[in-house]
Amino acid sequence: MRIRTHTVVGVAVAIVVAWASVGAIVYLALPDWEKRGQFGDVFGAVNALFSGLAFAGLIFAILLQREDLELQRQELALNRQELARTAQAQEQSEAALRAQAEAATKSSRLATINFLLDHYRRELAQMRGVAYLGNDPRLRKMRALEVREQALLSQLDLLFREVIPDEQPTDSTQDR
Repeated sequence: MRIRTHTVVGVAVAIVVAWASVGAIVYLALPDWEKRGQFGDVFGAVNALFSGLAFAGLIFAILLQREDLELQRQELALNRQELARTAQAQEQSEAALRAQAEAATKSSRLATINFLLDHYRRELAQMRGVAYLGNDPRLRKMRALEVREQALLSQLDLLFREVIPDEQPTDSTQDR
């Protein structure tokens, strides 16, 4: 129930024009001040009636404002609830992103370990196919590659235990 501003201004102007017109008519119609005063006293009760109506209008406006404020409070409460839900969803999203980043890190570690392990195994297979003398430097390189292979296998074991912590630890380096 919104009243437009130009409507309110139009009503106010109409009341002022009517008030001035009645004043001018009374001034012109009644010749002396005594009769004009008696005529004005007749409208004393009407003046009290309009004052009471104005007071009732003020109370009505206060009640409407109170209702509007209550609606605003309810809307603010709903906004707070929605913001809380949004914050909770954002926290869940953040946790999911963290888990995804950890999984990506483990996946890249696994791919790197797998690549290096395959590389070392290919080199060792080539080196084992050749017979070397006791002091050949390639033997030291072959031992170093075997040590690296064992280190990668232990890292692979650790990574496996991180991914599946319920498994009983096994010495997978002996199996390979």
